[in-house]
Amino acid sequence: LPIFVSPGFDPEVVDYCLKKEIPVFPGCITPSEVAQAVKRGLEVVKFFPAGGLPMIKAMAAPYTGMRFMPTGGINAANLEEYLSCDKILCCGGSWMVKSNLVKAGAFDKIRELTAEARKLADSIRK
Repeated sequence: LPIFVSPGFDPEVVDYCLKKEIPVFPGCITPSEVAQAVKRGLEVVKFFPAGGLPMIKAMAAPYTGMRFMPTGGINAANLEEYLSCDKILCCGGSWMVKSNLVKAGAFDKIRELTAEARKLADSIRK
């Protein structure tokens, strides 16, 4: 099943996905973008770049049914803060897949860091 996650909110792309019944999670960073998502019946949006949990909570206050997927700026040090909030569905992060590790072919290290991130997320959301 294809899904579409985008860094921004493009009404044409969102409408196309909805028409084709493709799950879509557009990036929203302003109340106007979240309002457009709500208007289209969406219940989850990507929040990029993650500007901190207080910003997400402020954005979520008038949109009580909306949940967020923050990306950009998420790391092992702040993952618990984000995942402890009921307005956060999940977090996206790339701290465990650094470009220098990919270039070096250090896939064992990437697997290790990814497993640590998964374990941390699972312990927070138990």
